[in-house]
Amino acid sequence: METPEGPSDAELIARVRNGDLEAYGELFGRHHHAAERMARQLVPTNDADDLASDAFAKVLDALRAGGGPDISFRAYLLTTVRRVHVDRIRSGKKVQTTDDIAAYEREPETFDDPTVTGFESGAAAKAFASLPERWQAVLWHTEVEGEKPAAIAPLLGLTANGVSALAYRAREGLRQAYLQQHLADVAGDRCRWTTERLGAYVRGGLTKRENRNVREHLDDCAKCTAVYLELVEVNSALPALLAPALLGAAGIGYLAAASGTKIGLVGFFVGLWRKATENSTRTAVGGGAVVVVAVAAVVAAMALTGNETPPAAIDKPSVPQPTQPPAKPPVVPPVKPPVTQPPPPKPTTAPTTAPTTAPTTAPTTPPVPTPTPTPTPTPPLPTTPILDEGLLTISIPPGQRSTGGGSAPAVAAADGMRFVITIKTPAANTNPVVIGFKYGKALKWPLSGNPRGWSCDQAAGSCTANNPAKPEPMTVEFANPTGGSAADRTFTVSAKSGRLYDDDSRTLVAPPRTDENLLRILNGPKDSDVHHRVLVVAPGLDRSAVTLKISYGASLSWPIGKSPLGWRCSASTKTCTSLTPLKPVPLKAVFEVPEDGSAAARTYTVSATAGLVSDVDSETLPGVRTDESLLQILTPSPGQDPNPFVYNRFLKVNGVTDRRVTLEISWGRNLQFLSALDRGWTCSRSTDIRRATCWTDSYRRPFNSEWNAWLPGKGSANAITVYARVGGREDTDSVQIPPAKGSR
Repeated sequence: METPEGPSDAELIARVRNGDLEAYGELFGRHHHAAERMARQLVPTNDADDLASDAFAKVLDALRAGGGPDISFRAYLLTTVRRVHVDRIRSGKKVQTTDDIAAYEREPETFDDPTVTGFESGAAAKAFASLPERWQAVLWHTEVEGEKPAAIAPLLGLTANGVSALAYRAREGLRQAYLQQHLADVAGDRCRWTTERLGAYVRGGLTKRENRNVREHLDDCAKCTAVYLELVEVNSALPALLAPALLGAAGIGYLAAASGTKIGLVGFFVGLWRKATENSTRTAVGGGAVVVVAVAAVVAAMALTGNETPPAAIDKPSVPQPTQPPAKPPVVPPVKPPVTQPPPPKPTTAPTTAPTTAPTTAPTTPPVPTPTPTPTPTPPLPTTPILDEGLLTISIPPGQRSTGGGSAPAVAAADGMRFVITIKTPAANTNPVVIGFKYGKALKWPLSGNPRGWSCDQAAGSCTANNPAKPEPMTVEFANPTGGSAADRTFTVSAKSGRLYDDDSRTLVAPPRTDENLLRILNGPKDSDVHHRVLVVAPGLDRSAVTLKISYGASLSWPIGKSPLGWRCSASTKTCTSLTPLKPVPLKAVFEVPEDGSAAARTYTVSATAGLVSDVDSETLPGVRTDESLLQILTPSPGQDPNPFVYNRFLKVNGVTDRRVTLEISWGRNLQFLSALDRGWTCSRSTDIRRATCWTDSYRRPFNSEWNAWLPGKGSANAITVYARVGGREDTDSVQIPPAKGSR
């Protein structure tokens, strides 16, 4: 399939809103000629460029502010040209100098444009406004601008065939939306039945019986006949309805300049238009809008279709005109161009004086050439796409269930979801049958190889039937999606055969499931005093959020630091949410070594959820371990003894720097603990008079303990015992204090 060159208008508009002025330059290049053409209908040629430039500046300001169009740039720009022109007229009127401005202060005049007001109050305008902007854009470029699909394709980001199909759907959508505007006012059941079928009646899509019933009702009902005639006008005179409504009196002139056809006739009607709206900038015109719409309809039927007969879309069925309509709205008679009177016939009486001398030689009559017969041209084959809602069917084979029909979500089975695609072509069809697949990012190509009766190309995303007269049913299977939005889990199948086309969509509902590869808990750096762990979540393309929930036993505490890279964590809810769900950053966790306790008290659990996939992992951390080299009780040498009048013992913790150290000290009944003040250390006495706890948050040097012995003795009465704890290590040591030889 041929890809349009360059970005679409919608893509360029999005880039402009993000600050890309080069994108606006490309929009300027695409639409500047049309803006100037519109400006020349409003102001002299010398001023047209300035008016167009001001309009572009207004649109740029609107886009920068987050407003303006999303898709239909051309129509928005041309409307802005007209509004800038009106603003100039209003600002330039009644300029008068005065010394006292108070006399002239009053409320500003309300500006009403009857052309716009009349159009917007009509059902056709309401129907057009209700269409998606993408449909409005394609109708504007095809119907008003008269551009070819190949020229429109780059603006909308479609192929030429895609533009044709979109325009067909947009016209059908306009007809249906227009009819809906009238259904609310329909009183009788018979009128409602007829109004609901007028769209199909216009395009010849009713059965013979329905066609006869509609025709008979139109013969008797003036109101439904008026709806029918206006629908025909919407169907055939769309340019003349849209352009004047959006562009005002300059709309028809713009159409003439754009199309280059029947300019004389269009110019004639421009005069009528301007006469009907020449005072529209100050006052509302009651009948002017009616005249304008009537003139616009004639221009559309004659200048744009190139003939005076209704377009082919309403040629069948042939609708007889009502013989005696109950009520006729005021109709402006069609204006015909002036007819040149033929010259008066020459008198047949012979001249009174005959020539005196007869010619000697009879005049030679030139031979009449035999005209060459003109060959009858072969009429071109119609190319307008036709929506055939029975061409493509997507069904679910027996054994699988769906939550609904049509495009309702389908519940996936254990391994995947199967669908059967059925193509029903006309009898003896010889046109190629091609189906295309489009699917969200949570889905993958649903075929392995070529199904029976089909030749498929995964790179192109399409399959071609080997037998176009009777294509084989095709079974496709999509693997279960693991998450993503509804759009990510939706696939669309489009079918085309000649002029016929159809498409259908389905959305898969992915069931929650467990993936044991989603979460891993890795060991971090080795440290004897804390447990370093790294929580790793596998990357994925089909999820919008990744959450970790950490629960832990009574001997543990919250392990995540403040503001971890790539995560948003909360200690109160014990959860962490990834800021990059498609590829989460590894999350560091640090657990303090738990105190002695049960296994449950030393266990933590991490639950990971990524879209519809989850995983759980846990670990029981070891408690404090004994390290017999951790603690030493040293007796200073005489030269190092800070106080020779007491017993000094240095409590040294090995292999530790700048860490928290806790010492639990107990002693016998013959001893007295003297030291409670040592720089960098804090001690507290227990209710037991022979116990104390000393600690430091940043160990730098041994703790100096001072002792006195009251009585001589041996054993536990003269022993001190020290228990040291650093992180996940512990050690216990004892030493005897010898009896005193004299009083100290």
